[in-house]
Amino acid sequence: MKTRIILAAAIILTGFISCEKDDANNDKEMNDAVYQDVAATKVKTELIDDVSKTPYEEIFDVSPYFEEGHLPFTTEAGSVAALGQMLSGLNKDKSYLVYCHGDGPSIEAAKLMISEGFTKVYRLEGNYGAWDDASFVDISATKAKMKLDNGDFEAIFDVSQYYDNGHIPGATNANTAGGGSNISDLISGLDKNKAYLVYCHGNGPAFAASQLMEDSGFKNVFRLEGNYGAWENAGYPVE
Repeated sequence: MKTRIILAAAIILTGFISCEKDDANNDKEMNDAVYQDVAATKVKTELIDDVSKTPYEEIFDVSPYFEEGHLPFTTEAGSVAALGQMLSGLNKDKSYLVYCHGDGPSIEAAKLMISEGFTKVYRLEGNYGAWDDASFVDISATKAKMKLDNGDFEAIFDVSQYYDNGHIPGATNANTAGGGSNISDLISGLDKNKAYLVYCHGNGPAFAASQLMEDSGFKNVFRLEGNYGAWENAGYPVE
């Protein structure tokens, strides 16, 4: 009888321990980051192939190299700590994308957002490098001016139909409707390892032309963020 009581107690105790372990495991699963990795090719489709819509409420770059190039529509955070200061007031049920130039900071950033109660957090798989392999990158007017002054661009393509109304010095008219040439013809035979700048008066044509170059094998295609208006608003010279 005593043996049965001891055995029963052991079974009950084991059950409690098992439950405690299960509870602990459940708590761990709830506390673990549940962000999702998303491929650069999928993000390209979401941002570039259909510019009329995007699933992301905001995209955060937590690297310190934002000026060197970034995804379109990206908000510069610069660090994980700085991102933490930017989350207040954001809708936690919307979708957000985070990336960096390495896994460590981007994973930390994604986990931070999850810990703050965000429910749809995505991390760019392969980070900035994967995007650079799949698509063009955006640069600010300030960075574009610096690169232009340094002679870094092999060519600059204006794909708007308003070329004659004003354009960046040295830009080539790449819009047949505006009296220029087709960009497909202009890029034929160019060195695909050189750097090129593309802009328009709106996102759509600039995206299309930039991606056309990227898909044609060009390795360093930059789109002017904010397009011609950003250049003009910065007070930079025009022709």
